[in-house]
Amino acid sequence: MTYRFMKINITKYLFAVLLLCLAACTPSLPEKYETINELPSLYPDYIDVTIPCNIAPLTFEIKNDASEYVTRLSYANSEIILGGKEVQPSLKDWQELLSVAAGKEIKVEVFTCENESWKSYKPFSYFVSSDTIDQYISYRLIPPSYVCYEMLSINQRNLSNYDEDVIYNNMLAASEDKGQCINCHAYKNYRTDNMQFHMRQYKGGTLFVHNGEAVKLNMNTDSTLSAGVYPAFNPVYDVVAYSVNKTGQIFHTKHSNKVEVQDLYSDIILYNPVANVVTNVVNDTTDLEVFPWWSPDGRMLYYGSAHFEKIDSTKERMAEEVIRYREIKYDILRRSWNPETFEFGEADTVFAATKLGKSATFPRVSPDSRYLLFALGEYGCFHVWHNDADLYLQDLQTGDYWPLTESNSPHAESYHSWSSNSRWILFSSRRDDTNYTRLYIAHISPEGKPSKAFVLPQKSPNFYPLFDRSYNVPEFMVEPVKFTPHQFAEIACGDETKVKYSVNGM
Repeated sequence: MTYRFMKINITKYLFAVLLLCLAACTPSLPEKYETINELPSLYPDYIDVTIPCNIAPLTFEIKNDASEYVTRLSYANSEIILGGKEVQPSLKDWQELLSVAAGKEIKVEVFTCENESWKSYKPFSYFVSSDTIDQYISYRLIPPSYVCYEMLSINQRNLSNYDEDVIYNNMLAASEDKGQCINCHAYKNYRTDNMQFHMRQYKGGTLFVHNGEAVKLNMNTDSTLSAGVYPAFNPVYDVVAYSVNKTGQIFHTKHSNKVEVQDLYSDIILYNPVANVVTNVVNDTTDLEVFPWWSPDGRMLYYGSAHFEKIDSTKERMAEEVIRYREIKYDILRRSWNPETFEFGEADTVFAATKLGKSATFPRVSPDSRYLLFALGEYGCFHVWHNDADLYLQDLQTGDYWPLTESNSPHAESYHSWSSNSRWILFSSRRDDTNYTRLYIAHISPEGKPSKAFVLPQKSPNFYPLFDRSYNVPEFMVEPVKFTPHQFAEIACGDETKVKYSVNGM
């Protein structure tokens, strides 16, 4: 009994000491401080951003020089007080604060101390939107290599926390002397039981998941320009549109746009996974067609289109395109589609960028059918390398269009996607250092007003300066991919299914 009594008391004593230590380590707000009328310097910049009510904690580093730091995040009677230069709320505390502040503003106050003198910077806010964001996203991670590559992966991330998993890694099938490129992941209706991605070079093919069953497709036919390249799942009907492309690269020695990726030849095709056949949608040698996308009702196909005719008969078309690359500009077109007959209507111009002397690419229609989101630049269709490229919205009801000024930057914005509720966009931007693309999130109101964009939150505020990969082709998802990377690798290394050509696609 004596031993048991002593054990209980020692346990209580240690617990009490632990509580005292925790209390001593918990920072407190300074009682006296000087108020200054300037915002603190933060990285990443999360000042006055609109965030979803289910996003992971926003972590940042205070860049102002000081010996001590205290930060308070608060709404009403709820608050988080943190000490240190790096502000990293716990997931539990953050979620509790978001839950009470949904639809309201979280106030952020930064206090710094130098030579025992405290000062308080001008407070800023997080506006916590009651509009949720899809729980998952996926993207390709790629080194900033221009000619060759080694390790590539397609990853998925849980936006409500920092969990990240590999969907597929090219090194699972590649070897030292046989490299494999992977790209162009896509999903039907934000779900993963119908999805795809391409594998090129070694063990090349399209890994296609149809109603939960995965196969490796060979989409090359004698009647199409190439295998499928840029995909778009029809949200209603069991078909997938692809652009088929032959692309090339040229490199600038002085221009700030380091690389020029050119669409040298391209068409639009339609793939029917039930019949395992493809058919040409557009097959005009004087037009370039790229980046298809369906309307939410599945009956209208949008895409970028540029008209190009040779001037110099002594040159190969490809050589002339390289020389005249700044002349190639894309409009956004659409065609109606009849799911009963598989027939397409005539092309209709939705956004005539060429009349503005510009080039529009990567059209994406919001799931509520209201807005068209696209990238607008001076020329070409691979705006990911173009510093002049910005995101624009067009109201499909009125035809009015406008730049997303609050979300854009002086550097390249491109590769964007809509959340399933049409209230958030996810896009890649080179605004941090012009070399690496990072993912940014912005809110779009029902009236089409954008918010200031914020970078994808990471557990450490110093994650991005130390991360030597670019994020490429971000896509929203409502669930994670169900196949493991090794299951995909086994399919990639296995037998392929040859796709057939049909004149009518049926």
